[in-house]
Amino acid sequence: MRSGWIGAATVAAAVGLATGPAWAQLSSPASISMLHGEGGWTPAVFVCDSTDRDRVLVLSPPDRNRMATLTSLSKPGLVRYQTRVRVGAGDPGAGQIYYPLSTEAGREVGNVHAINPGMIDAGATTPTVTSVTYGRDTTGCRFVAQTRVLGATAKRSVQVVRSERDGFVYRSYDHDTDLPAIDTPGGGRDTRASLTITGGRLVEERGGRRVYQFANGGYVYRVFASVDASKGGGGVQVWQGGRMVLSEPFAAYTAAS
Repeated sequence: MRSGWIGAATVAAAVGLATGPAWAQLSSPASISMLHGEGGWTPAVFVCDSTDRDRVLVLSPPDRNRMATLTSLSKPGLVRYQTRVRVGAGDPGAGQIYYPLSTEAGREVGNVHAINPGMIDAGATTPTVTSVTYGRDTTGCRFVAQTRVLGATAKRSVQVVRSERDGFVYRSYDHDTDLPAIDTPGGGRDTRASLTITGGRLVEERGGRRVYQFANGGYVYRVFASVDASKGGGGVQVWQGGRMVLSEPFAAYTAAS
């Protein structure tokens, strides 16, 4: 997927996808997605944390001509590759929809596949994108119902999910580990986690900032993310005995408000 990825990060024009039925399944009004670059944080339509490829894909908001930047961040390290694509409007179908991707000249190069949020019994809080096809390559995207945070650092992906039985659940996925796929309800996608911690709490909620805290064998894990698109930011920290022993910022994330 590296061939043909060009250019530098661009700030997308303000044309929201969630404003009409043609885009209703590609983004989520209950969450924001953000990408960090040399110029700081910029909004995105969705963040696709791959379950079967060594990459994270991020789509910028299309401009008035429906042109957008598709960014690929390689795992681990998150080296960046980019290309420009035109995003076509999808026709709502029975439970799923495909949004065509093409070049500026109109040549079709792939698609974005999403599922109908109404098909998710437990409720979809983040974009329901489950795969992105570019050229001959298809990337499966991590999606779980009731996700509160999904972010990628240079070393791992981190997910926080709300569970009626277990409170908030922390899962991390090390980028240098082969993690097998697992079944998820409602048509989602996930892999076995490198680490799972249940019983988490939302310990801070102010100024657009959310902080989730988890206890695990003498360590305290904190996942934080901004749900304010004007001041993006997020990451994961690990504390022991009141001392921070690990801090990894997100390069891209989705967070539910």
